[in-house]
Amino acid sequence: MNKKMLAMIAVVSVAFLIFYGVRQGSESGGGNWQNDIKWADAGLTKDQLATGGKPVYLFFYTDWCTFCKKMERETFADATVRKDLNDRFVAIAINPETAGVTHFMGEELSYKDLAARLGVNGYPASFFFTSEGKLIGGQPGYLEPALLADLTQYVGGGYYTTYKFPDFQKLPKEKRS
Repeated sequence: MNKKMLAMIAVVSVAFLIFYGVRQGSESGGGNWQNDIKWADAGLTKDQLATGGKPVYLFFYTDWCTFCKKMERETFADATVRKDLNDRFVAIAINPETAGVTHFMGEELSYKDLAARLGVNGYPASFFFTSEGKLIGGQPGYLEPALLADLTQYVGGGYYTTYKFPDFQKLPKEKRS
């Protein structure tokens, strides 16, 4: 083969690999927080959140974060976690490294400013709020499926009003709703 033909094959091969790599990246955690979870618009106002009467699960992530992608692949793919987030919560995922504005705390904040206000200094980070926007609690870092399932039952079932989380975790599974 001549040099032009080899160069053309090399260019087409590289283009194919780049296209396939970008496509795979978007399907495997590049901020594509799907997994059948009904993620709400981060721009929802406090009034819009309150009309649903559900607590809020707020997830901070970045596109480059290995453990954020692991949460998408493993934790958010867990059937119990998906069911609890969809049935009991308004679930919101925010990448503070993107441009965006939220009215989440009763005032207009950029995604970056909201993360700073909540003290996020690493990713991923998870927070739970009442439907009125009152902070219930937060947890930095990767959450195993079983731990997030316990947290969603704890908050979504209203147990946080009567139990400390370690005491809730000691309850038999059949006593939890």
